Amino acid sequence: MNEFDELPRLPRDQDGPVFAEPWQAQAFALAVRLSAQGVFTWKEWAEALANELADAEELGEADDGTEYYQHWLATLEKLVTTKGLLDVAALFERKEAWADAYRHTPHGQPIQLRPGFRVSYQYRQSPLHEVVRADGVPKQIRVHDGHLFVCNGCCCGRPEKGFPALALDSFKRQWKSRGLRRRFHLTISGCLGPCPLANVIFLQFRGRSLWFHSINSENDVNIVYDYVEDMLQQGLYLDPPEGLAARRFERWIEDGR
Repeated sequence: MNEFDELPRLPRDQDGPVFAEPWQAQAFALAVRLSAQGVFTWKEWAEALANELADAEELGEADDGTEYYQHWLATLEKLVTTKGLLDVAALFERKEAWADAYRHTPHGQPIQLRPGFRVSYQYRQSPLHEVVRADGVPKQIRVHDGHLFVCNGCCCGRPEKGFPALALDSFKRQWKSRGLRRRFHLTISGCLGPCPLANVIFLQFRGRSLWFHSINSENDVNIVYDYVEDMLQQGLYLDPPEGLAARRFERWIEDGR
């Protein structure tokens, strides 16, 4: 048995690990190299990765294998910061710098960091809170800043019924690539209604609830997540930007109205 046999669900064939994209091979090689250098043992790595996968399942993020290296990368980030190899704030700032570069690079051009970019807020994960279940077992849950529900029910994203397609992959991909998983939860749900508007999302932020319709394209998803990040950066609720304000609607009857 080789060391890779200890890794849960590692995508592999008869020749060894397999990768769908270059960054996956780079993340894999980095973990192997750091273990070889004694930063952490391979057993320690395997246990940390298993815990990350188990946490994802508990959060309802069961993986069919396509997201394996997202969990690999999350494990790598946790270990290098826990071991003091990299400062958490520095890691977050570099990720934000690349995200900023991606958003400001014209399509088809090489992505380059913008000189002088700095994040305007300190890195902060949502806090953990202990809750005792009905069976008496204490569990820790993460208290998020907000939650995004994306309707994927009977009408939203159903072109065969005459409704626009839904950029579902972009919602998932950006939620992870922007580093929002531990601060802002994402749920791809069944029908949220109202069906005539189509491609509806429901956004909660620190007790505020907002409904938006016609979130059809990847650019619309960009606007939604830019809005979320703006609120996280400022640490408070902000009114929707121009690109979203026109698509906001009220869903519930309010007291006194």
